[in-house]
Amino acid sequence: MSEPRVLIVESNEALRAMLFTILRHQPVGVDTAATAEDALEKVLTCDYALIVVDVDMPNEAGTRFVAQFTEQRPDAPTFILAVRDPRNDIYLDPDLVSAVLNKPLEIDTLAELVRECALVVPPPDDPLPCPPSESDIRARMDRGPYIAN
Repeated sequence: MSEPRVLIVESNEALRAMLFTILRHQPVGVDTAATAEDALEKVLTCDYALIVVDVDMPNEAGTRFVAQFTEQRPDAPTFILAVRDPRNDIYLDPDLVSAVLNKPLEIDTLAELVRECALVVPPPDDPLPCPPSESDIRARMDRGPYIAN
């Protein structure tokens, strides 16, 4: 069985890179998406145990993504973690979102939540054939070039 996958949906490049850097050191494969459209494309081709989505993205893109994901993958065994600024008045349908974390994020809390979700979210019965995760690709790059004889 392959490792559980996590998708980070964050429009802010610096935050997306920071979250990726933190979560890639957890026992999960990590992918990222800068837009709701990119995220939707990824969830239609790969199963994710956890999706961390910034619901404060411009034009309500984060909340629209959650609704579209739930509509298009209603049986996906996915834990959806909504990240939000508590000062913003955003309605989050409790039937669509598994949990909410307020900004600023506590890094240790997020890492622990990701580890726990990876352990408890059951893998799908018929998993989609996912490409290698971004964290796997990055780990291979960090190890240096591979030269076959």
